[in-house]
Amino acid sequence: MSDSTILPGGQRVERTRTGKGVGFGRSVAFSAARGAGLIGLAVIIGIVLLQVIDDGTSGPIGDGGSVSAGSSGTTTTTSAGAGSSSTTSTTAAAPVHPPAEVAVLVLNGSGRPGAATAQSNALKSKGYQTRTPTDTARRTGNIVYFKPGYDRECTTVAASVDGAPKVEALPTPPPTGSQDANCVVILGA
Repeated sequence: MSDSTILPGGQRVERTRTGKGVGFGRSVAFSAARGAGLIGLAVIIGIVLLQVIDDGTSGPIGDGGSVSAGSSGTTTTTSAGAGSSSTTSTTAAAPVHPPAEVAVLVLNGSGRPGAATAQSNALKSKGYQTRTPTDTARRTGNIVYFKPGYDRECTTVAASVDGAPKVEALPTPPPTGSQDANCVVILGA
């Protein structure tokens, strides 16, 4: 294969191509193959490292496993070369109660007639056990109180109440009529 160029003065110069000039396509293909090989090597190294690090006992996050209330486990950690170990006792959280097992009392501190009844009906339609709604002292802002062990459930109840209510532990003394309620919603102005 040859290529010619005409120089000023009409002189013609012939160039022949050798195997070296034709390699552009080969160099692109070689670079792509080298890149793919490096990516493959990185993936293999990553898999090997994960196998070495993961002991297989933790399971995926949110694996849906059930946890019984009050269960505890023991973890032992040993440092390599140091010869020391530590033991830690952990207690798993109690499972979240379904709405049918959560008793809710709604109190009206807003001064708007029927506000507590409307909110109580809305919560009942979501499956909560509702107590008879009633009026209470006027207050500003909504709040949801929880009895011990029902903080997560009452946080979910609070998400159903307008006005982004605060969620707090049941005060001492508790609101009147809240003895058999797990969550107490107080609607404020």
